[in-house]
Amino acid sequence: MKEIAQKISAFIDNRSVLILGFGREGRSTYKLLRQLFPKLEICISDRDVKISNEKELQDDPYLSWVLGEGHLKALPLYELVFKTPGISLSDYQKPVNQVISSQTDLFIKLFSKQIIGVTGTKGKSTTVSLIHHLLKEANKESLLVGNIGLPALEIIDKINTDTIIVYELSSHQLEFCRNSPHIAVFLNIFEEHLDHYISFLAYQLAKVSITKYQLSDDVFIYNNDDLILRNRVKECDIKARKIPFGLMRSNASSHLVEGGFVLGSGQVLDIDFAKNPLVGKHNLLNILAAFNACEVVGLSAQELTEGLYSFKSLPHRLEFVGVYNGIKFVNDSIATIPEATIRAIESYDDVDTLILGGFNRCIDYSLLIEYLQVKEIPNLILLGEVGNILYEQLKEVHCASNILRAKDMDEVVSLAFQYTAKGKTCLLSPAASSYDSFKNFEDRGEQYKKKVQDQALHL
Repeated sequence: MKEIAQKISAFIDNRSVLILGFGREGRSTYKLLRQLFPKLEICISDRDVKISNEKELQDDPYLSWVLGEGHLKALPLYELVFKTPGISLSDYQKPVNQVISSQTDLFIKLFSKQIIGVTGTKGKSTTVSLIHHLLKEANKESLLVGNIGLPALEIIDKINTDTIIVYELSSHQLEFCRNSPHIAVFLNIFEEHLDHYISFLAYQLAKVSITKYQLSDDVFIYNNDDLILRNRVKECDIKARKIPFGLMRSNASSHLVEGGFVLGSGQVLDIDFAKNPLVGKHNLLNILAAFNACEVVGLSAQELTEGLYSFKSLPHRLEFVGVYNGIKFVNDSIATIPEATIRAIESYDDVDTLILGGFNRCIDYSLLIEYLQVKEIPNLILLGEVGNILYEQLKEVHCASNILRAKDMDEVVSLAFQYTAKGKTCLLSPAASSYDSFKNFEDRGEQYKKKVQDQALHL
């Protein structure tokens, strides 16, 4: 840890330190800084006033805090700010002498050459989980961090020179990064989190930080089928070796062929797609991304294919719930934007009921409505404020036999059993955030599964 302490000390460079946001990541940042630098002056800025009651913090003579509604007044007073990802600074005018950083930025600076970083609007968790699984199955030492795993600074003592760190990176984590991982994977980009950014362009530029600071000996793996991403790559001065992937040969050096994949190296992999545990065309892109990243670090064709077949897909991502009363129920609660819902529908040829709606983040649903006009799914069940918005728009275009509103998940599932034809699929893929009635998308998915199983017992 001595070398790590020296590098972090150089990173801090005698500047005054503020930890902005004291959730899970903020706490791990504080814990490491205090462990390495017992007398470092640190200030915590957070909305939660209860933090001041914690004995560990009260006993720290080198700690101060600014808490409650006015906590952001501390922000311009410090030279180095470790910002928690969820806090938006879109309206903040940064002083000239201030550096806004993060745990992510510090960690990548410390271990960049060992990191496979993955970003994208959708598919990050599946892709990092697959990469981690492939590495472990090939007996590579791998650690999973970021959104899906532990805060990165919590695993420093587990890292040695052979460890490969698989890092799921959101736009919030990348926004103020001035360092990039050795292998950067960019899956796709759609409109999301616009409540956090001043524009869609600002969101794109935050994501592009994953490759912005790469050098010529680094690798950038990106989805060349994604038009927005492809154009953004053309406009950027990317120094890393590029591996574009896509479903079509004309778009990318790594692509889908009959019976398998071609990787960026030109290697052809034969795939038994009947053994593929990941449903949908979008997951073929996630597999291509993972395979290319793992080939770069030395995995063989056999290790890649066998690792894929043994992988188990994550919950709430086109998760097969079961067959109840002759109806196939699928949980895709992770789908919080229209594009994700369209991909989910395209993954099945028998969707008879689609469950939509949730928290309103002012997303434009015209793309989804146009798609549903063509697709003509018989039954649409609508939930939440977005459900109410969609109800009025969908009624006007007459795109389904039954357009039904539900007040809660109990009624959603009751209507699903009532209207879905036997032998067909009922798909929860909301195209909206869950934060109106649920803790998160996991809570929404779990409630859906439980209600389906409970109501099936009484049919």
